[in-house]
Amino acid sequence: MWVSRYVFLFMIYSFMGWVYETMFCTIKGGKWENRGFLYGPGCPIYGIGAVTISVIMQLTVGNGIALRAWQVFLISVLGSAVLEYTTSWVLEKMFHAAWWDYSDWPLNLHGRICLFASLGFGVGGLLTVYVIAPFTVNAVSYIQPIVLEFLALLFLFVFAVDLTLTVTILLHFDLLVAQIDDSFNQRMETIVDATVQQSSRIKKTIIRTGQTVNERIDALSRFTKGTVRRIYSFRDRDEQKNSVKNNILSMIRNAARRNRQENDIDAL
Repeated sequence: MWVSRYVFLFMIYSFMGWVYETMFCTIKGGKWENRGFLYGPGCPIYGIGAVTISVIMQLTVGNGIALRAWQVFLISVLGSAVLEYTTSWVLEKMFHAAWWDYSDWPLNLHGRICLFASLGFGVGGLLTVYVIAPFTVNAVSYIQPIVLEFLALLFLFVFAVDLTLTVTILLHFDLLVAQIDDSFNQRMETIVDATVQQSSRIKKTIIRTGQTVNERIDALSRFTKGTVRRIYSFRDRDEQKNSVKNNILSMIRNAARRNRQENDIDAL
């Protein structure tokens, strides 16, 4: 029974976090923006944070410990920082992408967390403990146990489907990007060879390369495009640019070396 209640609360808090994130980013950007990792209306990181602080409060009260507001604030600040940094690191390692980036904010750590955002989540922790959680828990208490279990199972099923769909799309997109990158490197080698040996073919090769990339992007499904749009940035983009640049320079040197060798052979 208590598992179903926490699952239900997790879904509610995740939805509340999604509403906050979407409204904030929509107002800030001046256009609709569906925020969150999942395709559906939910931000699991908010659900995890809210449920965690609620459990901490229940455990402390159960052991006769009364946390003061400043202690709740400090726990929320430190807990949100750890949760945000860990989540950002895991998502980046899995999908090479970032759903948020504090690099332009002062006092940030690797762009994953920053002091002002963590302080904001500290205030959010106070609101959760003293306003949102009591109201939500009280409202949930009016739901019949059998109905609560049914809703928890239903939401858990929808969440699992959404998570599977999102992860599948992102992994497919990551594979597509890798294929495009390999294709780009091969095309660039052709272009470099053409530059050294026959420059008249460069324009046609570049046009064909651009058309191939555009066709692959246009072929993405609506779900894929919607998921990719929620990604704030690709963490590896600077490294990829440097890697591509180094590959191009290496190709140019190799092509020039081959051309010189051919010229030396012809001279003999």
